[in-house]
Amino acid sequence: MQNIRNAGLLALLLVFSAGAGTAFAQVEEVRLGVLDHDINLTGNGAGGKEGGVNIAVELVFASPNFLSWAWSPRPFIHGSLNTDGLTNFAGAGLSWQFDLTDRIFFESNSGLVIHDGITQLSDDPGDPERILLDATRVILGSRVLFRLALSLGVRVNDDWDASVVFEHLSHGQILASGRNEGLDNIGFRLSRKF
Repeated sequence: MQNIRNAGLLALLLVFSAGAGTAFAQVEEVRLGVLDHDINLTGNGAGGKEGGVNIAVELVFASPNFLSWAWSPRPFIHGSLNTDGLTNFAGAGLSWQFDLTDRIFFESNSGLVIHDGITQLSDDPGDPERILLDATRVILGSRVLFRLALSLGVRVNDDWDASVVFEHLSHGQILASGRNEGLDNIGFRLSRKF
C-alpha cells in the first residue's frame, strides 16, 4: 500500500509540475522511456540489488532566452516509476543536445530529483531489517539526489526521436555525506516533438 501511495504522490507531483511548467514555457517534447533499473554497469558489485523496470516520462520545454549564454539548454521535468514498487523519483533540470550528423544526436541532462527509496540504515549491524534492506535495496544517503543522463539518439522523422539512455543518480558527497551507493538505469526512450 505504501508503494501505491508513493506512486500516486509522484504522479501528482509530475502533473502539478507539468501544469506549472506549461504556464511559463512552451513544451517542445514529450518523452516516454523504459529503463532497466539498478544495473551493475561496472561489474564491481555496485548495482543489481533492486529489480524491475522504470517507466519514465519527461516534458522538455523551449530554452528561455536568458540561458543563451550557456549554449541554450532546455529545461525539463522528469518522473520515473519502478514497476516493482522500489525506488521512484521525480525532478527537473536542464538538457543540452548536440548534433553529431543530420539525424544522430548526443544529449546530456543534469538536474535534481527527489526519491522515495532508502536513505539510511539502522546503526545496529545485527538488526534483521537492516540486513534485509542492505541486501535488497540501494542505500542512497540523501532524499535529494543529482541526476545525470546521457543519451545517443536518432531522428526518425520530423515528429519522432528514438534514443538509448543512461542515467545515474547520486548525492556525490555534496548533497550529503556517508553512504552513497548511487543508482544506474539504462534503456530506450521515444520522444514526440511539437
